[in-house]
Amino acid sequence: MARGHTTVPSSPLVPLGDPTLLFTTAGMVQFKPYFQGGENLPYSRAVSVQKCLRLSDLENVGRTPRHDTFFEMLGNFSFGDYFKADAIAWAWEYSTRVLELPVDRLYPSVFNGEGGLPPDEEARALWQKMGVPANRIVALGRADNFWGPAGGTGACGPSSEIYFDTGPEACTCGGGCSPGSDCPRYMEYWNLVFPQYDAQLDGTLVPLPKPGIDTGMGLERLALIVQGKGSIFETDLFLPVIELCAQRAGLSTLPKLGDPNDPRAVALCIVADHARALTFAFAEGIAPGNEGRGYVLRRLVRRAARQGRVLGFREPFLADAAAKVIETFRSSYPELAAAERRILGVLTREEESFLRTYEQGVERFESLVAGGAKKLRGEDVFMLHDTYGFLVDLTEEMAAERGLTIDREGFEHAMDEQRERARKASTFAARAGATEEGPAWQVLSEGPDSEFVGWETTEAVSPVRRWRERSDVGPGIAELILETTAAYPEGGGQVADSGMILGKDFESELVDVRRADLEAPIVHRVRVRSGRLPVSEVRVEIDRDKRAATMRNHTATHLVHAALRRVLGTHVMQSGSVVAPDRLRFDYSHFQATTPAELRAVEDDVNRAVLANIQVNVIWSSMEEARADGVIAFFGEKYPARVRSIRIPEVSAELCGGTHVSRTGDIGLFKVLSDTSIAAGVRRMEAATGLNLIDRFRALEDKTNELSRLLNARVDDLTKRVEGLLGEIQDLKSRKAQAQSGTVEKELGALSGEARASRIGKYVSGRVTAPDAKTLREAGDQLAKMVTPGSGVIWTRFEDRYAAQIVVTPDVVRAGVTAGQIARALGERLGVKGGGKDTSAQVGGKVDRPLDEVVGETWSVLESVMGNGQ
Repeated sequence: MARGHTTVPSSPLVPLGDPTLLFTTAGMVQFKPYFQGGENLPYSRAVSVQKCLRLSDLENVGRTPRHDTFFEMLGNFSFGDYFKADAIAWAWEYSTRVLELPVDRLYPSVFNGEGGLPPDEEARALWQKMGVPANRIVALGRADNFWGPAGGTGACGPSSEIYFDTGPEACTCGGGCSPGSDCPRYMEYWNLVFPQYDAQLDGTLVPLPKPGIDTGMGLERLALIVQGKGSIFETDLFLPVIELCAQRAGLSTLPKLGDPNDPRAVALCIVADHARALTFAFAEGIAPGNEGRGYVLRRLVRRAARQGRVLGFREPFLADAAAKVIETFRSSYPELAAAERRILGVLTREEESFLRTYEQGVERFESLVAGGAKKLRGEDVFMLHDTYGFLVDLTEEMAAERGLTIDREGFEHAMDEQRERARKASTFAARAGATEEGPAWQVLSEGPDSEFVGWETTEAVSPVRRWRERSDVGPGIAELILETTAAYPEGGGQVADSGMILGKDFESELVDVRRADLEAPIVHRVRVRSGRLPVSEVRVEIDRDKRAATMRNHTATHLVHAALRRVLGTHVMQSGSVVAPDRLRFDYSHFQATTPAELRAVEDDVNRAVLANIQVNVIWSSMEEARADGVIAFFGEKYPARVRSIRIPEVSAELCGGTHVSRTGDIGLFKVLSDTSIAAGVRRMEAATGLNLIDRFRALEDKTNELSRLLNARVDDLTKRVEGLLGEIQDLKSRKAQAQSGTVEKELGALSGEARASRIGKYVSGRVTAPDAKTLREAGDQLAKMVTPGSGVIWTRFEDRYAAQIVVTPDVVRAGVTAGQIARALGERLGVKGGGKDTSAQVGGKVDRPLDEVVGETWSVLESVMGNGQ
């Protein structure tokens, strides 16, 4: 770059290693650690185009010309290098000389001072040095001209914004507006932040040793200005999607985009904006869900789907909008094209899931509104959420449109009750996990604790730092915190180690190992067998067979992940896993069912790596170095400053803190056991390796040999023998059906002679010998021909229940009697349930009376219904 900046690619929408944010909300998020200072920064100046997702303006999307949720942030950054003078000079140069924006339409703003912080007179002087008249420099408070910190902690400071006067025709306030007001006339397009402080958790601001620069210019607003549009939605960043949706909605001309009073205009903008956000998020493997960022995406899908109803759509349409987004951005973001199948698949399934209950939910919502209440009860809001999929935010938005509010507190109470019911029902909740709750710790020695050395060994001798009895959990249960340990604490999908903890005159069984997070101590829960605590020093001995089996399965999950990405596509991302000694479970993002051929290809891919006996390498590095090497990290996971990656050359490279085999050949063999869907766009694979797989093979062999004995056939002939038996069974069924068909025909012939007359047609009730529902339906078809015009009900017995086929000819339907009407009457009289069409219906159930008596009751029902016909 001309001024020494390093071009840095956009970081993911989910910031790696930053649990304070659900999504990347600004260009500086990936650079937050750099503003803290340091001697080994990879660069001191950077530029980027950052993908961002922010919901703070969600309610304004489509109702103003400038607000969106997904946007691209252009930025230049300095980490202890240049400061305000250069940042302001270069921003002015870019705006006036490169973009050639009219100088008289540009209005810089500066921090006016607030809350004990002084006004930024330095910035004001620098803008005047650029030639900006004093009357065009606006002083604003902290809400407008003090930025950050992102996520509540970290770098922050005063800022200068540059506003563009879009003209008096854009004014909506009557002419009294100015930069910083809510009127859209003056549009802020570039924010120059001067990070001078490090915000602490308690809110205090500590001066940074080396102030920096963080600028952010929204590409969408810049496009509006440069292209001379009245709304960001009229620019080429949104218009292709809007035009597609308008065409599909049958709109001959586009409404005025950004007009808050035109529901169609608002709907088109919301759909276009949300389609962009969802497309980019799904491309990164994030899936819709009920919590966290998954909830945000589900909310966007359902908001967009609802706006589709405003445009007249009754079928899923968002995948088409996303496809247009991909077409528009694929040259700049090739990962969108690579993940296209997944994006469209997940979006379609999520939209279909919502639309299945949407209409019923709207009807229920309208019935609640019709009640006249000004506030929807919390239990009703919860019902809409739980039964119809109306997220609470969606219900709140719909209520606000009708001038109503909702009882949020009551809704949360209902949600908490549901969570408590689920918690009590959960077997995991009943499990005795090691937590920080319980009696106070007894300190035995001072110093660092919880150093894990179990990657290379299954034994460790260590001083005991703290201990406590846990009689509240069970007899003989205690917990220990050690200086060092070979015991792996449950985490990253891998189960905890088990084994023994021994000391002088002390023996205990290790039953669980946990740690709350990476910074928390490792807690060893033991069951004391002999001796008593405290003991000053112990030896940790891990169950080697269990550890070895777990390691085989853990390394196999890495091979599975790599194989799935090769076979199904790079859109596949791990969504969860369980790595235990006896099983391997791997959850992954994929939008459709895997075929047998694809699963076989995954198996082959993994086993090729196993048989190649490749060295499994462990590399420690910084997160930046790992990412530069292409190592896969998992969204939402928190990683330490130094990260550990497991690298299998030419096959896999992932961040992982678990235990692994030394060579892939140690896995022995790999076999997929099952692959099922567990949520929209998420599948679960279960597999086996090593000795566990041999045990399964032997069990299968035993079953096969038992079948061979029972069928009196060699193993190689089992398929032929079973096919022969199935043929014989089918032949017997056919003969039985033919015999019963003749019986049914005779029974129907006898019934037709018993038909009674009414003024609108004949009617008959009786019983037949039908072995199944299909035969009963066919008998009903024959009966309808016999009683034309008329109606009939024939009963049969299926084991412990009765069933009936009801037929009504079209002539009788026109006279006002339907099969459904007869079904309802029988339901009231006999307690049976069913339904059907006008000319055909079915009822059935357990009836505590003889079948002949049921037939007699049916005669009465038919007489009443047919007698009341027109």
